[in-house]
Amino acid sequence: MLPPERSVRFILFHALAWLGFAVYEQSVFLLIGSSQMAVWQNASYYLLNAGLFYGNALVLLPHLYVRRRYLWYVLGALLLLLGYAVLRTELYLHLQFGEPDMPQTSSYWQLLAMSSYRGFFFFLVSMGYWFSRHALLLEKQKRLQEEQLRATERSLMEANLAYLKSQINPHFLFNALNFLYAQVYPHSESAARGILLLSDTMRYALQEDEHNGKVMLTQEVQHLHNYIAINQLRFNNRLQIQFTVTGNTQFLMILPLVLITFVENCFKHGELDDPAHPLQIELAVVQNHLTFRTHNRKRHGPKAHTTGIGLVNTRKRLELLYAGRYALTTLDEPEFYECTLTLDL
Repeated sequence: MLPPERSVRFILFHALAWLGFAVYEQSVFLLIGSSQMAVWQNASYYLLNAGLFYGNALVLLPHLYVRRRYLWYVLGALLLLLGYAVLRTELYLHLQFGEPDMPQTSSYWQLLAMSSYRGFFFFLVSMGYWFSRHALLLEKQKRLQEEQLRATERSLMEANLAYLKSQINPHFLFNALNFLYAQVYPHSESAARGILLLSDTMRYALQEDEHNGKVMLTQEVQHLHNYIAINQLRFNNRLQIQFTVTGNTQFLMILPLVLITFVENCFKHGELDDPAHPLQIELAVVQNHLTFRTHNRKRHGPKAHTTGIGLVNTRKRLELLYAGRYALTTLDEPEFYECTLTLDL
């Protein structure tokens, strides 16, 4: 987008303004009988006037005055006015007398003073134009900032309302789950255990950020155990899963809900009821270096619908927090799928 000074509308508007001013001024001169120059001669003067006007309004003021280079601005303005006066005087002498009939020195200084007076008029007009236009732009920017501030306030209010709802809804959910657990337990211990596992899973997923976005590794491992236990209840403990944890997981922290993504992927696409080929989940910790591996047999027949967003988002989260400190590799074979994550905690 072109700046306002270079747009077609700007050029057209100013051209019409100068034309209107010239017609008005020359009409006055014509009425009082003091206009004896040809049109092209008058046009030369007005082009010179326009040069002074825009030299101040588009060059000196925005590039020197706005940047608080006041001394340079004063020097530039004086040079601009002096150059205008000299050029206008020389132009007048050339058009009126020609080279052989130049007037005396005293007359030259009078003409120079008149040209300076004329130039000072257009200089003041250019300042008035720039300052009024600058004030309008500042007012426009102020209105935009106020609108942005109001939009930000609305967004903050909506975020606060959403936060309050997020506090109310989990509270209601956990109370409801606790009530269901108490009601179901006398009739079905396995169903009650499923409700308890679901409550723990939801509580972990909705817990507040207290450690710069990280949780204890032991909590993440327990979340995996809860997820597996819930699914075992769903399928009457028919799922063939081997989950092994080696090394010390105490006092280490990790980005939450990262490991569960790979396990969920196994449940969606894996054949988990084959005793000969169980789902293998291995988590190993050596000092602060974690290796997490899943290996599952692929499910034949209809596939579970998936968008792949989970793995993509997990990669983005890892890249944000563990850039240069993790490696994620996959092995996609006709019958098996394997995923390995190595991570420096």
